[in-house]
Amino acid sequence: MEGTTEPILVVIGDPIAGNPAQFALERSLRALELDWRVLSFDVTLENVSAAIEGFAVTGIVGVMIARELAASAGSWHASTNKTQTRSVDCLWRNDEGLFAAADQLINWLETQIQKFQDGKHLWVGNQEPTVPLDPTPFERVSLDHSSLAEDITKASVIVLSADDSKEPDFDREDWPDNSGQTLVIDLGAAYNLVTHLRQRSYLVIGEDEFRVGALQHCILKWTGKTPSDDVVIDAIEEYLSV
Repeated sequence: MEGTTEPILVVIGDPIAGNPAQFALERSLRALELDWRVLSFDVTLENVSAAIEGFAVTGIVGVMIARELAASAGSWHASTNKTQTRSVDCLWRNDEGLFAAADQLINWLETQIQKFQDGKHLWVGNQEPTVPLDPTPFERVSLDHSSLAEDITKASVIVLSADDSKEPDFDREDWPDNSGQTLVIDLGAAYNLVTHLRQRSYLVIGEDEFRVGALQHCILKWTGKTPSDDVVIDAIEEYLSV
């Protein structure tokens, strides 16, 4: 008698409780009419490499890694592949059946930035943020920069990151109304500007958008398909509202 086993995906975090990834993945897979299973595991920082090595010798087709473990997964990938990898949040099987790895959140963010090439790219705040976006292509500006409002007007992309060196003092009036042509990426800035900026028509990417983008990019790697934004957003919102 022949039998089949559905593909299995794994989500790991420390802790995994409160992470909406499994729920959102299951909802997305159903929307794509894929009969796959999703499992979640608590994995501590010191056990990330061991966990990945264990998954690698099973039939698991992919692993999604929470942000708190992404740097440790990057260290595993760097040591096993002799690469300079800062962080990894997604594993998938390559043509040889081995785990390939990438930081799909960063890949997704970079694709968004590429849509806004005209104008200045500014970085405001700490250039070693929790989300390891490369600050090199950006012009660094400080909160007390004398022409900050003028720079904002000329910018097409602005990264906001927490500044640990001092208490943030960002005057909201420095932000003129926008026509929806400026992308703002919030990497955990200590000042609460997101609602204000959205009201002024800036295109803002924050924590919720990070979840959606990373999850969609991982699903694309695993299945060759991408769930709609609405499916992923509705699932995350439903999970977090429970």
